[in-house]
Amino acid sequence: MIDPWFFAAICLGLLAACALVRVVRIPVLYDRLVAAAVTVTLLAVTGLVLSIALGNIFVLDVTIIIVLFGYAVVVASGIHAKEAIA
Repeated sequence: MIDPWFFAAICLGLLAACALVRVVRIPVLYDRLVAAAVTVTLLAVTGLVLSIALGNIFVLDVTIIIVLFGYAVVVASGIHAKEAIA
């Protein structure tokens, strides 16, 4: 029988992959930024659920570091986009 935490991590990972496809395919810049934020959020939750499933805190530490960098990139892209339009 499959562990429910692993199943939840797989489902959230698939949702994150679909959101990443949305980041690549959408033509409007601000919609891409929102989709990128959703992707980072889903990846954060996936890492959290995976760390619970594995019972390993190291996975959560790596997830937090990756999410911090991901949100920094999204914010920097938004600031750059705002300056490019103005």
